[in-house]
Amino acid sequence: MAEQKTDLKISVKKLKEEGCALSYEVTLPRERFDASVQEAFVRIQARARIPGFRPGKAPMDVVRRQFSSQAKADAADGLIQLAVPEALRSAGAQPLVPPSIGHVHAEEGKPFVFTLELEVAPKFDAKGYKGLALTRKKYAVTDEEVGKRLQQLQEGNARLEVSPAAALEKTHYAVVDYEMLRAGKALPGAKGKQELVDMSAQQSVEGLVEGLLGAKRGESREFPVKISTQEAVGRVSVSEIKEKKLPVLDDEFAKDMGFDALDALKAKLRELAAAENEERTERELVQQIDQALLAANKFPVPPTLAEHQLEQTMHRVLRRLGMRGLPEAETAKLREKLRSQSEDEVRLSFVLEAVARQEKISVGDEDFQKELDKNLAQAESEEQKKDVQEFFSQRKDGILSSLKDRKVLEFVRGSAKITEAAG
Repeated sequence: MAEQKTDLKISVKKLKEEGCALSYEVTLPRERFDASVQEAFVRIQARARIPGFRPGKAPMDVVRRQFSSQAKADAADGLIQLAVPEALRSAGAQPLVPPSIGHVHAEEGKPFVFTLELEVAPKFDAKGYKGLALTRKKYAVTDEEVGKRLQQLQEGNARLEVSPAAALEKTHYAVVDYEMLRAGKALPGAKGKQELVDMSAQQSVEGLVEGLLGAKRGESREFPVKISTQEAVGRVSVSEIKEKKLPVLDDEFAKDMGFDALDALKAKLRELAAAENEERTERELVQQIDQALLAANKFPVPPTLAEHQLEQTMHRVLRRLGMRGLPEAETAKLREKLRSQSEDEVRLSFVLEAVARQEKISVGDEDFQKELDKNLAQAESEEQKKDVQEFFSQRKDGILSSLKDRKVLEFVRGSAKITEAAG
């Protein structure tokens, strides 16, 4: 490949191109490097502290002997900083992330050479985004669904009362005093009084429920348990047996919930279910668009952006699971499982940007202000409005990007052929 000359007398040659990853060899004349080394020696001499000489007064030949390696390193760093912007301009490359420097060669009598590694945006024209065949599934709200929601509300408003039962069963709640022991000694922090144990739920202390089954009020028991997979002994006293009492689903219950009658409560639950079903319909429609765009546009994505997206996806998944981390082996498995999804998310962002460019879709301050006004109108207090203002002022670029993606999706959807179907 022919080399490209620059004003700084450097030459830039592409070494390889793999997807979005590029590598260039950058060469500067030897005399340019030697001049930079001399400039480095002068700077070093001005601040060098050498025994037998006042600061900054050491002879240059002494400085050269003692600081040769440092001067060459400083010269190389300085030349690279000057050469990189010019090399990028010469190559016509716009890196998405800061480029990295590879091998540096500064052999005596030879040109100064280094390699430049960078990642650029994929070059492509978006395809297959007009006239998509989509299915819009509509989910009807059934009486069974309303009944389930009513039951959940009933469960959430249940109260615990003393049970007439003589002994603990799986359906009960036990009020206990307890302590956990190992080798006859109490375990630190493993002690409590008047604690409530749901006999129907899994407990962090393995074997606790099994050991309590059949116990009576006032009864004390010792039985084997496991705490974090380690053997221990539970010493537990049962002071009370309770059971859950569900409220009657009638007009009085509805009034407690803020409604005039049970029918009004059911109507509200049906309305909420319908809204959630509509959200599901819209979400699935967007997923169809995403999958169609990805299927029609296949190209490599910048590795660094994909890795960054993978880290964000990992964090999001762990947070949803209520976990801070996983063992190394499980982390590696999860990363591989999520890698393809993360690459698709990066790829989709480039596709949406390409569609916006090709269809001349843009957003500006007017769109930003409309979105801000809408969010301010939804705020329920002055404090919330203040938070909205702060969020929008700090993340304007990100919000504008999201608004543009939304416009693109609306454009794609507007040109699609949508078939209605029952969900």
